[in-house]
Amino acid sequence: MYNIKPTFIILVLLLGIGVNAYSQRDYLYKEFRRAGGTTAFADIEKWKQEKYSAIISDMASLPAEAKANILAAADKAREFNWPSLTAALYLQYRDNGNRVNFENAQFERRKVLSALVAGELAGGNGKYLPQIANGLWLILEESTWVLPAHIGAQKAGSGLPDPSEPVVDLFAGETAATISYTQFLLRKELDKLSPQLNRRIDFELKYRITEPFLARNDFWWMGFNGREMNNWNIWINTNVLQVALLSEQDTDTRNKMIDKAIRSADFFLNGYPEDGGCDEGPTYWGHAGGKLIEFINWLQIASNQQLNWSNNELIHQIGNYIYKMHVDSNRYVNFADASAQTIPPPHTVFLYGLAFNDPALQHFGAYLAQIENPDSNKIKNPSLAFFIYNLEYRRAMLATQPAAPYTAVNWLPNLQVLSMRSEAGTAKGLFFAAQGGHNAESHNHNDVGNFVLYMNGKPAIIDVGVGTYTKQTFSADRYKLWFMQSQWHNCPTINGVQQHDGRKFQAKNVSFIKNKLSMDLSAAYPEAAAVKEWQRSFIFQPAKRSLQLDDQWELSAYKEPTRLHFITSLEADTSKPGRILLKSADATLQISYNAAAFELQIEKQEVADGRLTPVWGDHIGRISLQPKSNTLKGSSHIVFTMLK
Repeated sequence: MYNIKPTFIILVLLLGIGVNAYSQRDYLYKEFRRAGGTTAFADIEKWKQEKYSAIISDMASLPAEAKANILAAADKAREFNWPSLTAALYLQYRDNGNRVNFENAQFERRKVLSALVAGELAGGNGKYLPQIANGLWLILEESTWVLPAHIGAQKAGSGLPDPSEPVVDLFAGETAATISYTQFLLRKELDKLSPQLNRRIDFELKYRITEPFLARNDFWWMGFNGREMNNWNIWINTNVLQVALLSEQDTDTRNKMIDKAIRSADFFLNGYPEDGGCDEGPTYWGHAGGKLIEFINWLQIASNQQLNWSNNELIHQIGNYIYKMHVDSNRYVNFADASAQTIPPPHTVFLYGLAFNDPALQHFGAYLAQIENPDSNKIKNPSLAFFIYNLEYRRAMLATQPAAPYTAVNWLPNLQVLSMRSEAGTAKGLFFAAQGGHNAESHNHNDVGNFVLYMNGKPAIIDVGVGTYTKQTFSADRYKLWFMQSQWHNCPTINGVQQHDGRKFQAKNVSFIKNKLSMDLSAAYPEAAAVKEWQRSFIFQPAKRSLQLDDQWELSAYKEPTRLHFITSLEADTSKPGRILLKSADATLQISYNAAAFELQIEKQEVADGRLTPVWGDHIGRISLQPKSNTLKGSSHIVFTMLK
């Protein structure tokens, strides 16, 4: 039934998945074998009862106001009119590229179910069970749990799903996690309402998740095909593992699921560089490194700590990555498909802190929890799994002093990403980050040599980020989107030619020594750019709150003017030649350049996107410096200084 030839959806190809560049460490499976394999899970029924009792106890111990808030949300959900998921809605992605309309309706069903389950646990006493049954039944009857953007993995290709070929994608996994937690927490109550509910849950989880997961090795995200992994691998494996531990009743099947999930997840970890850097950026870290610690946590607690990775430095560094990219508050270095504003899941950072006994990560997890949820009597419930994490670690995070590390220098040599700030321990002053890398990174933008600057934690020279996902985002036309292009990053356009996507388009001779980051950008451009060498160096001077940017280039031919681009969210004062002032509410960035050698151009780019407009407003600006000379060799010396 599942003997299906490998089908790799276009998403995989476009996100730059290639040959794994790192060793086959197999840290996860080696520890699994050391602990005795599946024998470490022999007492799983006892563990499940203890976990259930702990969750019920945590809920019972909540303050009255917190319970009231949960019940109020459940009361609202009780009146919810479940949206239809029509064929026309599903086909919008195929027909016009819109993926948001279906996703919003599908996600809303699951969020409402999570609110109802939380309400029942908080003291519903059966009040919410009929509506829980309604939500469960609708979800269980859906033709697929797979998103329209991912259904192309089936033999029938994109369009409507073929129910005879269950595909396991990110949101089949997410749905399975919600269903399995619902069953785990309310199994007895569901049986009282109707025994068919649990039977149907068992059937659908088996048919949609367990059987295809065990029978097939050709899902690209599993890693058995030798391709490099991204967040899909660990995200799906974490949810499959949860289903195995919470819902699977057959010991042999559960053991096979655990074993295979660990073997598959090793492909994700094997692909990580030693510096722990996430090439998908901080936004996706929550689905990558964040899911890894959830995966490990499930294995550790279900085995009664017989499996343990607390001495694994690579995994620790994967956790540390997230604070190294932190600017201030909810702002992060947002290279690749990352948003300039994001909040990594606080529980994942806190879990890293607990797993490695790392106070910095524990304090940072508490810091993120405070930002995400300033009212401790409200428990965030974006999904049922996240609600349970927030419930379980609420008291521990509230008892931990919230603090961001604000480290002064963070150099990731494998990822080729640098972040620095003028003063350690505070967001005050000038923050700088830059990257080398290549243009085949997961969720890639063409942005080799890009950099950002923040003043007192607020943006000045920016990376715009990524817009709302559509069909075009993961298609052959990805780089026709303006915010994917190098000309809308802080990169040069050489001879009128932009950077190109692909693994060979990369920074060369990258080095970081004593506050100076240097690289050759020439290989990031196609032959049409006619560039022999483009040496870019950043010199960060913390005491002066300044960044010196030096570019030195040699062309093999002159075709049209080269331009140095700088993207900003601030209005530019260009009243004085050789000086540009970018003024924020509490600081000014001065950009000094040679007006005799460069012509200044200022442009505005409209921002009309549901994901970008809330961050940047209705427009951003592009500052371009064009050499007045047409010589094949040239150089520039530009200084960015934060004024008091």
